[in-house]
Amino acid sequence: MAARNVAALIVPSCDPHQSETVSPRWQARQWVSGFTGSAGSLVITAGQAMLWVDGRYFIQAEQELKGSGIRLLKSREPGIPTMNEWILSHLKKGQTVACDGALFSVETARDMKKAFSPKQLQLRMHEDLVGRIWKDRPGLPVGPALDYPLAYAGASRRDKLKAVRAHLAEKKTDYLLLASLDDIAWLFNIRGSDVANCPVVLAYALVGRKTACLFADKAKFSEPLKKGLATAGVRLYPYDAVAGHLKTLPSSKSLSYNPLRVSHWLADALPDSLKKLEETPDITTAMKAVKNPVEQGHFHKAALIDGLALVRFMAWLDRALKAGEPVTEYSAGEKMASLRGEAPECRGDSFPAICGYQANGAIVHYRADARHSSKLGRKGLLLVDSGGQYFGGTMDTTRTMALGPVPREACLNYTRVLKGFLALSRVHFPAGTTGTHLDTLARLPLWAAGLNYRHGSGHGVGSYLNVHEGPHGFSQAWNPCALKSGMVTTIEPGYYEPGKYGIRIENMVFVKPYKTTGSGQFLQFETLTLCPLDTAPIVMSRLTSEERDWLNRYHRRVWSVLSPRLDLTDRAWLKRKTAPI
Repeated sequence: MAARNVAALIVPSCDPHQSETVSPRWQARQWVSGFTGSAGSLVITAGQAMLWVDGRYFIQAEQELKGSGIRLLKSREPGIPTMNEWILSHLKKGQTVACDGALFSVETARDMKKAFSPKQLQLRMHEDLVGRIWKDRPGLPVGPALDYPLAYAGASRRDKLKAVRAHLAEKKTDYLLLASLDDIAWLFNIRGSDVANCPVVLAYALVGRKTACLFADKAKFSEPLKKGLATAGVRLYPYDAVAGHLKTLPSSKSLSYNPLRVSHWLADALPDSLKKLEETPDITTAMKAVKNPVEQGHFHKAALIDGLALVRFMAWLDRALKAGEPVTEYSAGEKMASLRGEAPECRGDSFPAICGYQANGAIVHYRADARHSSKLGRKGLLLVDSGGQYFGGTMDTTRTMALGPVPREACLNYTRVLKGFLALSRVHFPAGTTGTHLDTLARLPLWAAGLNYRHGSGHGVGSYLNVHEGPHGFSQAWNPCALKSGMVTTIEPGYYEPGKYGIRIENMVFVKPYKTTGSGQFLQFETLTLCPLDTAPIVMSRLTSEERDWLNRYHRRVWSVLSPRLDLTDRAWLKRKTAPI
């Protein structure tokens, strides 16, 4: 930094595709700071280093940064400046801020330039300074690309490209530039292993009215897959050829791209002479979010397989603890993965399992390891958040379990979280409603007690893709995306008491039609997840008869679907856990 006259260096958590989960090559922020969470921004100056994280990572970051000399700043907390505000206030007029422009979206780069203008700070966006000193930096991932069969995708590459081209024609636009890895995987019916737990292929795409270019490592593609792409009119180019290709676009053409997903570096390659540049959300994201009937059918199959693994795990854990066997958070997570992996349809975990006992449950994205893992006992709460990847669907389920006696305060809060979960699960709502409109339902029982949680109340999920998928979801932050029939989302309120316990209850649901009235069409949620909720911590007097009825109906369904497929021991456990309340 000193040699290149850089006053502040920004190291983000992204890759060139603005992915939430990134391959080891782009885990620079983790390599420098030691903080292992999936989101956070690091700023380094000559005398200080600061890390900004959101509420999901407050506790984790405090623990992992201890002794590092890096100061933690808790985003959106009172009195805490944003990263841009801090840089503006601590640098002198005209000084230089550096970063790797490939890792910042067009929109983020624009915001930084605007924020730094009062002091005329120079934003230099071609400086990969971490890469200069990261001598053993991992290379680009080299896993093979897979052909995603029509029997699972429900729509061919040709048909999907036809729908995109119809959109381009309607908008009078010539090209769509895609950088989002899950959108590209969905559009071209490919899957891969370039990002842990996310079956995507490192690629860019440029779709025109009559052409389709896919930029990826050709060595990853088998000859049959290359032939299948060619049959759909897709031309395959090297991954690093995308910028050069964009520079050759004719000046008479127009192009659309998403400024939140395309990097500043890639946008810089677009010719200034293009007739029109349109910044808009990718149409593929909206298309991908509404699952077709084939995808919906496979999601139900995935939910059945995953539900069986969850029940077998919970029954095993109950027996192991009663028998006095030593079980840790880590070994429990390994057992969960092992049981899930016994299903031939399983393609691995959809994210690293979160298995937090007692105080560790209050760390929203906690990860136990073999060396630092609490031993489970026959008391208190255990939070287990896990999911499997299946060729037909991606699963995500959280259960909070009482391993023995639970303090009254924790039981009350468990019941409040459950009531919020039930309120959102049971709601009927008019077409056009967004997740932001409904998010309050999940929080009201906690708010009534002066409590809250620092994460959204649910997110979209992909069809054998990313476990977090937009554009829809439940959040206090405004999200304009209306919920539509065919969307898949989680419902997952929680509550976290630092140093004591964490609570979260999560199911996956489909958005489905309810009925049409004089006020228009109404929608509802159809529960997808098959796994009992622990009734032991419930303060029964706090539930209404309608809430009890919903829970009993759900448990009857879990029992009827799963019990015939379990052995006698696990079936007996499930019988007890789905008994009416």
